Amino acid sequence: MSIDNQVSIGVESIEKIIKELDEISVLCSEPYLKIKIEELQRFVSRLLKLESKSSIEDAIFEKMIEVKNSSPDLHLKLYMLYRNLVCGRISKEDALISFESSLSLFPPDVMVY
Repeated sequence: MSIDNQVSIGVESIEKIIKELDEISVLCSEPYLKIKIEELQRFVSRLLKLESKSSIEDAIFEKMIEVKNSSPDLHLKLYMLYRNLVCGRISKEDALISFESSLSLFPPDVMVY
């Protein structure tokens, strides 16, 4: 007998959780609790982003193709991330975190006039 570890939560429920965490943060006066609440908000927001995208694999693949010629280093990093995700070596949540950090490490080239 196999047990499925996935739970389906609607987008409205996740948005309600984020709103309630905002209210708790406003009412709370202890700095440590505010930090913990902000961490929870970021985590839940990432889950919402993960659910709203059709697939994290598609997002990584599209960005990988987009930056192929302009940023070879980012292209290579995204390719490795994509392969690890497709092969099941990392979870979708970890892939999303790595994807966001990769994009922040390699900002787009900007020309200054």
